[in-house]
Amino acid sequence: MAHKCKRCGKCCNPPRLYKEDIKRIKKLGYKEDDFIYTDNLNNNYLKNKDGWCIFLKKGKTAECKIYNFRPKICRLYPSELKNGSCIPEELAFDKYLEKKKST
Repeated sequence: MAHKCKRCGKCCNPPRLYKEDIKRIKKLGYKEDDFIYTDNLNNNYLKNKDGWCIFLKKGKTAECKIYNFRPKICRLYPSELKNGSCIPEELAFDKYLEKKKST
């Protein structure tokens, strides 16, 4: 069964960012300090506001303010959903990255 987006925003937990993502978002005029959070392992993520991606515009339906420039993981979503949930509990892309890191 194909995933049908309900535009609820539940999937908009700030994702990990990669070099291409950062370049793409900077093209919109944002400075890295405006949108990047770096964890203690030196991984970059989109900053969040109250647990939601800073680029999520909430209203009657959720909308991405940078949709055409969104990060790769957002472009790949939903690559693997569990139990019909909109929450990206585990994405196949993340499994690949973890495996690559350990080799």
